[in-house]
Amino acid sequence: MRVSGVIERFEELKKILRNWAIIRENEMEIIDPPFTITISKLERSITFKFEGRDVAILTDDSYTVESGFEGVVEEWLTALTSLGFKRYLLKS
Repeated sequence: MRVSGVIERFEELKKILRNWAIIRENEMEIIDPPFTITISKLERSITFKFEGRDVAILTDDSYTVESGFEGVVEEWLTALTSLGFKRYLLKS
């Protein structure tokens, strides 16, 4: 999993996602119903919630992904670490 890549881009992601996420100093929440993705810079973690229930918790050292949610987690991690994601959002 590419948690460290997302965390390293945290400040850049805050700028890119300013209109699509709830941004705090060291945390952001991306709302993509029925999912909420929370990225915590201090905890160096990414949590995926599905309808309010934790379905994936990722850190630098470990990850837990509930069966059936692997694809969504992988897609979001790819998007958050790709340059194409930045270009897409800036065009929107």
